[in-house]
Amino acid sequence: MNQPEASCETIALPAASFALLESVAALTPLADRESRPDELVRTVRSWGRQLCGRIAPDASVSNRLRMLNFFFFQELGFRGESSGGDWADAGCLHRVVERRAGIGLPLSILYMEIGRAIGLKLAALEFPGGILVKVVCTGGVLVIDVSDGGATLSVEQLQSRLGTSCGPNPSDARGALERMLRAVPEDDIPVRILRSLRQRHQAAGRWHEALAVQSQLVHLRPGDRRELLQRAGLYERLDCPRAAALDLLACLRLDPDAADVTSIRRRWATLHQASRHLH
Repeated sequence: MNQPEASCETIALPAASFALLESVAALTPLADRESRPDELVRTVRSWGRQLCGRIAPDASVSNRLRMLNFFFFQELGFRGESSGGDWADAGCLHRVVERRAGIGLPLSILYMEIGRAIGLKLAALEFPGGILVKVVCTGGVLVIDVSDGGATLSVEQLQSRLGTSCGPNPSDARGALERMLRAVPEDDIPVRILRSLRQRHQAAGRWHEALAVQSQLVHLRPGDRRELLQRAGLYERLDCPRAAALDLLACLRLDPDAADVTSIRRRWATLHQASRHLH
């Protein structure tokens, strides 16, 4: 067995949706082997407990939100940062905690975690330009841009972010906005993080690291043939024909009538033949 095949151990993530912080923290060693996921979780949980101790039991949603914003942005000093910088600093949760700066997704995860500790109903939203956070309150929702210091966005601002995807018809605009206000499934968030990390490893030519991340994606999405195809390509690049052939065979079995089945079958035959010559 080749070295890359032997080294792709996957990380077991918490299955429950409420364990978002633990799930994302558990992935940080794939970006930085020196990260300490347990310590990261303890730090963020302690912030939640700290703020919770200041909240009156009968505090309104608006008061809780105001105290969260002051605590997160003023006391802890978190701020948004452009994704044009070093993703390892701006996108990895432990580095965002260390630096108090990052891009929208990790900032929003931290914001939601602390906000939930004080009783706020928070969820992530995917909008053009980045992740936003919605707060469920009496009579509706508020939408917050954590990257912009916790700014609350109006309907007009949200529609502006949607841009031309709304179309000229007002009913189309309302429908598009309603769709965007649906929460991102929380078990999709680790997948999004892993895909971004894999792309950055690939862009830098770190193929072994990209393979480790891709194996985690296959573990999280075992029936997704796209993820298997991605990993097969990485195995091929790293000269692991047996492992690549097994992933391609799994793709063929998942969807034997797919449009690309002929090309995949040819690739599988070539790799299978090559693997027979390995000792």
